[in-house]
Amino acid sequence: MSENAFDGAGRPRAAEFFAGIGLVRMALEQAGFEVVYANDVDPTKHAMYARNFDDAEFTLADIRSLAGAAIPDVELATASFPCTDLSLAGARAGLSGRESGLVAEFLRILREMEGRRPPAVLIENVPGFGSSNGGTDLRRTLAALNDLGYACDVALLDARRFVPQSRARLFIVGAQSPPAGTEGRAPGEGSLRPNWMSRLAEADSRLRLFSTPHPPPPEELYDGLDEAAEQFPPEHDIWWGDVN
Repeated sequence: MSENAFDGAGRPRAAEFFAGIGLVRMALEQAGFEVVYANDVDPTKHAMYARNFDDAEFTLADIRSLAGAAIPDVELATASFPCTDLSLAGARAGLSGRESGLVAEFLRILREMEGRRPPAVLIENVPGFGSSNGGTDLRRTLAALNDLGYACDVALLDARRFVPQSRARLFIVGAQSPPAGTEGRAPGEGSLRPNWMSRLAEADSRLRLFSTPHPPPPEELYDGLDEAAEQFPPEHDIWWGDVN
């Protein structure tokens, strides 16, 4: 890591790839991070991002055109790459698909940042990432992160534990220096780790994994949407706009 990297005196810095409208940034800022770089290719998403944040650090470009040398020093890099080819609702092309396969570009950028790679990375996608191509896609991604110096933890979390909307996501946390005593342990079973995760190490003993203890998450919410959602009658103009 370069001499300009975070020294503990200020907020840890983050770079978010596939930034979309900034949902990951909202969480990062609440956790105390400063987002110093963001990237997405979609102009519409960028416009929404710009309405919510200072977008001076936003690069509107195809990730395939980015070089690792252009990414600032950060302590965390995140990738919410497209779920299109991993989702159970799609054709399930997996990481060989044109859109979900773009995670390879995130890995390439990390590879090009040799000598100043962030100490931690966070990748998130749909639960179908875990079963895509019989689990091979997930295992290969973990192995690729291992090759870049990251031990990996895996967890599954549903937004229903915090808001009245079910939105389950699989998270990979990669750490160059995982917490003491956690490395060498396969992702254990529990509320954030389904049984199949404990079989990751069995499927490939070469994977470098760790498992961090976590407090029990909140109970899942099954009501409350009525209070959070705006109510409009069917004839309201908001549904129809200018139809003339």
